[in-house]
Amino acid sequence: MVTKNFRFGELETKMLFALEEAEVSLITSAELAKMLKISKNRANKLVWQLVRKKRLLRIRKGVFLFAPMKAGPKGHWSEEAFVLLAQVMGNKPYYISFRTAMNYYELTEQIPWITQIVVTQRRRSFEAVGTKYEFIKVDELGKWQEESISGKRVKIATREQLILDCLAHPEYCGGIEEIAKALWNARNELDWGELRILVLKSKEVVWRRLGYLLELLKLPSLKIKKLAGWRWLDPSDLKTIKGKSARWGLLLNITEKELLKWREIR
Repeated sequence: MVTKNFRFGELETKMLFALEEAEVSLITSAELAKMLKISKNRANKLVWQLVRKKRLLRIRKGVFLFAPMKAGPKGHWSEEAFVLLAQVMGNKPYYISFRTAMNYYELTEQIPWITQIVVTQRRRSFEAVGTKYEFIKVDELGKWQEESISGKRVKIATREQLILDCLAHPEYCGGIEEIAKALWNARNELDWGELRILVLKSKEVVWRRLGYLLELLKLPSLKIKKLAGWRWLDPSDLKTIKGKSARWGLLLNITEKELLKWREIR
């Protein structure tokens, strides 16, 4: 394997020092042209030279991320992936959820290489600093809180909202078994009153799955209400009926033993 050693021209060096000094994270070619007092065409050429040399990372059309010198020759940042996300999103509505938030709250042993972000507007995924940023569109954001990470404010789903997000989309968090484990691990930190309030705002299927898991784990339960029709316990798994829960109107494609097998290896 041949390692490329890039050299920087005078203008490239000038730009790198200017961005570092200004502590700029995101930049467009138009902003770069204005900063260096050069033409837009020259700025475009400069941008792509520095993308090739891994000093700029393309985030989306026309927008680039500056990788400071401390990132090293391969463009690997020393800052955390969450911090980068906060810089990219700015004031736009978003929060981190699913398997990424499960790992952040230490509710799972799985280490995700994807940073999963809930948004209300469709966005294209991208890769940077050793992780893939995956955007999951919803009609309306749930509840989130701000966490301070490396001096940046990062929006992350509350534990209660995280559980409900996962129950709505088990495919983004490793399936219903992983959710059951996370629910158990979070039992002492959850605000049960808040969870009951939030689940009433969720889809009915989320209420069904949560009610079933709470009873299975012998945790504070939900009130029973009249149900119509059947729903799958885990739509991300094979659609093979292994049992039914008439109480919660669920088709069980995972047995109770399979759902709780993580307890046996503790």
